Amino acid sequence: MALDFVAGCIGGCAGIIAGHPLDTLKVHVQSGRGSALECTKSLLKGGTLSTVYRGVGAPLGGVSAVNAIVFGAYGNTRRALPDPDSLKTHATAGAAAGLMQSLACAPVELVKTRQQLSRPGDGMPGGAWAGARHILRTGGIRTLFRGLTITAGRDCPAFAIYFTTYEMMTRDDRSVMTVFTAGGVAGALSWVLLYPVDVVKSRLQGDVVGRYAGAWDCFKQSVRSDGWRCLSRGLGAVTLRAFISNGACFTAVAWTERMWQEQALAGEPAAVAAAHSLCASTVMSEAVCQESADY
Repeated sequence: MALDFVAGCIGGCAGIIAGHPLDTLKVHVQSGRGSALECTKSLLKGGTLSTVYRGVGAPLGGVSAVNAIVFGAYGNTRRALPDPDSLKTHATAGAAAGLMQSLACAPVELVKTRQQLSRPGDGMPGGAWAGARHILRTGGIRTLFRGLTITAGRDCPAFAIYFTTYEMMTRDDRSVMTVFTAGGVAGALSWVLLYPVDVVKSRLQGDVVGRYAGAWDCFKQSVRSDGWRCLSRGLGAVTLRAFISNGACFTAVAWTERMWQEQALAGEPAAVAAAHSLCASTVMSEAVCQESADY
């Protein structure tokens, strides 16, 4: 569990830093502020990266909790099921992780979204905690958790796809390039398939004037006013962002796990270390690994 937590935190931070500029672009395009090119020009008008990294404090501030929940729930659920190595188990554990993490992710994403969409004079502060306090003060706890249901509806199937795809692509090869590519493909695929849900979520959470009564009302009004194409607006930016961000995340997770194991092995007797090394480097069944380690 400790390894799940540490690796998840480091991987999450790496993914956020790598992908946040494209996430900011995605939110602006989803909210109808222009095409991807128009929004890119607007965000880079000042000649600095400060605008594209606006709101990064909220996801970074909550990354420890979010990734501890994701990787902790995924790892523990998978180990608790009868066949922890089957793809069905990976999908089930991923869905459980998505459900659990949405509780932490919904308020973090709401703060991030409102900061990304804020304009000078809106009164929205820049820091993560300051933004959360501002929302609590002006709208209460219900506003902070607005969009929780649709966040869970996005994350459960998305994480099932995410972890299953990654496992399928890395079962026989855990090299750095394979891990990065598999993480990128897994992230991109889960986003592409659930993207319309994310568009509705972003619009609902970015609504500061009470235009939408809920997720379903937001969906209907969005389609009625902007057409069905609005549900795929910004898809190119989010796909690129998902590939880079999740590739970086899984690479950092794999690197952390590898370093953790090397440090653990450094303090073990040579015979036990050799047995663990054999288990880690050879494709073996769990029973054979356990038998070797016990010996």
